[in-house]
Amino acid sequence: MGKLKCFEIVFTENKTVYHPGERVHGQCIVDIKGEMRMRALRIFMRGVAKVHWTESRSTGTRLGSYTEHYKAEVEYFFKRLVLFDGDRGTLNEGRHEFDFSFEVPLDRTISTSFEGKHGSIRYWLKAEMDKPWALNHKTKRAFTVISPIDINRSEFQIPVENSAEKRLCCWLCTSGPVSITARTDRRGYCPGESIAIWAHFENHTSRTVIPYATLHQTQTFYATGKSRVRATKFTVLTGLPVAAGSRATWDAQLLKIPAVSPSIVNCCLIKVEYYVKVAVHIPGAYNLALNLPITIGTVPHRSGRLPLALPVPPPYREIATPPPPIDDPPPTYVESLGGAVSIRDEDDDEQNTIGELLFTPMYTYVVDYRFRPPPAYSEQDPHPLPAANRV
Repeated sequence: MGKLKCFEIVFTENKTVYHPGERVHGQCIVDIKGEMRMRALRIFMRGVAKVHWTESRSTGTRLGSYTEHYKAEVEYFFKRLVLFDGDRGTLNEGRHEFDFSFEVPLDRTISTSFEGKHGSIRYWLKAEMDKPWALNHKTKRAFTVISPIDINRSEFQIPVENSAEKRLCCWLCTSGPVSITARTDRRGYCPGESIAIWAHFENHTSRTVIPYATLHQTQTFYATGKSRVRATKFTVLTGLPVAAGSRATWDAQLLKIPAVSPSIVNCCLIKVEYYVKVAVHIPGAYNLALNLPITIGTVPHRSGRLPLALPVPPPYREIATPPPPIDDPPPTYVESLGGAVSIRDEDDDEQNTIGELLFTPMYTYVVDYRFRPPPAYSEQDPHPLPAANRV
């Protein structure tokens, strides 16, 4: 009976981030001392969304309370490949490399990898040695899948606006109003970019107020007709105090987006949404706040403009011709702000399951982002068409 020295899964070119429709290539490495008999060596690829949380319930009697579990699971895919068939005999001593290749299905329902408080969307590979008269050895490794959200689409380029107002009451006296009007430069962003905020604050009260803005994430988990919400606050932007009877304006104040998960709206068990909260802190009273919902995407914003003078179109053909691809630089991926989690499941026993069991999702991140304000308004077209092209 041989001794197992190494059993691991490696990805080709160390690539660990994939999109629906891409192939996951790699090798299963087996290094043994002496000969080893096995019925088979198999590798599996699985994608699954799971949620689980508990709630304490009172029985209303002397028996006290009990714990109720809420669970749900959706499997995106499960694929299997036999790397070594035991009919071929014994695996000889030494290092063996078994190639594998799987395709991530091109399906709009496949969601971005996510690790949350009460659930996860997880994709992994697991190789298993089926050994006669012995416990099977397993090795496991997770990878990131990103469901594309292109924030360059027109619906994500529209600013988000909102306003709010309130009056302060003290016994029978009512003060003047305090109000906020705010907007963002657009609706869609990527991690690493900054949200430009324009805001106007009017303070007609007798107190000094302090404006601020925060980026919030809302995780919603669904199971058996119930839901559980977890809210997280990220970056904070604080402005100068606004004295009583005065006003203040923010002109493109920047709120940085850390390495967070993209928005997730195509999963029936987990939703991840974002909004910017613009508020004023009012001493001795409830704060006044408004929300600006935004989308965190996966394709960074393109600051360049398409040429206004278009080339002459080719002759008409019945065959549909796709538009030429946009030459984007390769994306940069960084580890999620949430850090590493264990991917060990109920069927992964501690003694015989090895490999990289700590996993951190990788998300698109824009390095050295620089905000470019929109051009000043002008009645004159800065890029007029040639006279020959005018209708």
